[in-house]
Amino acid sequence: MKRLIATAALATLVATPALAQSYPGVPDEGVYLGTALGQSKLKFDMGGFYRDLGYPNVSSDDTDTAFKLFAGYQFNPNFAVEASYVDFGDFTASSSAPGYSGEAKLSMDGFTAALVGKLPIQDGFSVFGKLGLIAWDADLNESEQFMGQSGSASYGEDGTDPYYGIGAEYVVNQVMMRLEFERYDISESGEDLEIDLISASIGYRF
Repeated sequence: MKRLIATAALATLVATPALAQSYPGVPDEGVYLGTALGQSKLKFDMGGFYRDLGYPNVSSDDTDTAFKLFAGYQFNPNFAVEASYVDFGDFTASSSAPGYSGEAKLSMDGFTAALVGKLPIQDGFSVFGKLGLIAWDADLNESEQFMGQSGSASYGEDGTDPYYGIGAEYVVNQVMMRLEFERYDISESGEDLEIDLISASIGYRF
């Protein structure tokens, strides 16, 4: 699946400019802004991680609501550059036993920069692929309660890793609507923390 998505994104990025077309109400170039809402999914077993450490009765939630703010510049109907801020939400693992409870919460967000390749289809509809980098920040907060006593600990990490995505876009009267899938290949301390994001967005082409 990863290879298929990356290949599709790359194929769209190198789409020939000869395919470029102009449609009424769809600017050939210029700035655009938008916001997106969707669902993120952490491709890492937090529950299994804490079970391996010996915590009892562990359950986990590896999905959350995510949002994104983005801005870009369209050079022509086939090529754009785009930057965004994305908040993936929180992913949790909980543990419980008589007299004991514990929770770990992983929060992640980041700033991205990407190249976007578009393939116009018809009447303002196009498909696109993107390849870029995310500068991410992650915070892990752990808390425990045992026999009336409580404790907590916090850890932070950051880094820069690649991401890619594919999607479809429709523009009418300069209003832009998108559906897209993105995969963020986060790697932290030797662990693979891939995050998938499916989102719907609305924006405006100036």
